[in-house]
Amino acid sequence: MKKIVVVAGDKSGDLYGGLLSKRLKEKFGQVEIYSFAGPHLKAHSRQVMDLLSHSVCGITEVLSSLGKLIGIFKKVVEHIQSLKPDLVILIDFPDFNLRLAKKLNKKYPLFYYVSPQVWAWRKGRVKSIKQYVDKMVVIFKFEEDFYKKEGVDALYFGHPLLELVEKKETEQKQIISFLPGSRKNEVKKHLPIMQKTKKILEAQLDNYQFRILRPKNLEKDFYSTFNTDMDIIEHSYEAIAESHFIISASGTATVEIALLGVPYIIIYKINTLSWQILRRMVKAEFIGMVNILAKRKIVDELLQKDANPKKIAAATLEYLKDNDKYLRLKSSLKNVENLLKPQEATQKFADFIGDYLKI
Repeated sequence: MKKIVVVAGDKSGDLYGGLLSKRLKEKFGQVEIYSFAGPHLKAHSRQVMDLLSHSVCGITEVLSSLGKLIGIFKKVVEHIQSLKPDLVILIDFPDFNLRLAKKLNKKYPLFYYVSPQVWAWRKGRVKSIKQYVDKMVVIFKFEEDFYKKEGVDALYFGHPLLELVEKKETEQKQIISFLPGSRKNEVKKHLPIMQKTKKILEAQLDNYQFRILRPKNLEKDFYSTFNTDMDIIEHSYEAIAESHFIISASGTATVEIALLGVPYIIIYKINTLSWQILRRMVKAEFIGMVNILAKRKIVDELLQKDANPKKIAAATLEYLKDNDKYLRLKSSLKNVENLLKPQEATQKFADFIGDYLKI
């Protein structure tokens, strides 16, 4: 029986890992999968530890949680060494997983799935990837080209969201949905801004409903501390698709929204010190992956001081009060799927793992 360990510390990594684990189980009965992740991987593996509840972002935010993260890191290393896996798959979560790759130091075959954005900032991490990672499995074609130029063994099968996002005939309703993020510290930053934005919008718009989409990894009770008067709905593709417009924190959700063809804007705000540091380090022109892939601005991005209720509301109203502008954005989103092909990426990756482990 071959043993595979999967480590994913954020929502999207857990989602992609869950699908990969499902495909492996369907294809190869003689494989045991152990996960350090969240609910999606737990459904198709033996969960050793829930890492999602400890996920944070931002430089100073990570530093404030450092003691706790070090303790978790040590436990993960101990568990992996006791399992003696035939393969370790690390998914995204770079500050934790790149350190983990170095600590494991080639004791086990190691694949890294979903690349850190080394092409945008902290390019020096490529050196560690080259030294400690056997295969870098990327989800964007340009990343494969980037890594090959750096001498890293990179593989591209396509983007897993093409398998995950279900496109159904869904009637759009007069709903504006807010996605404040998948981590608690993101929600704490974004939701108060979104609540003030909602008050501005409802004064300008008739017959609109407003709601918050909650990721599965965050409990509903967490939102009660914000005293929101909006409905809190669990994140689903149906909930996205029936929205007329979406205001979303940057992240994987923005690609999901684009694939479902719903006009939206991106906002993001982090600790001021973290932002000052990142501004000097990040080389990418955009933060939204749809804009990065298109190499031009398709979706508006309101970051830091621009991520304020007045500006967010004004940008939203431009689309809702100018139907031509709204339809132009909707039309521009149709090409996103072509930028993420080929299809069946996870199945192809699972097949590759089966060949690699000879199972």
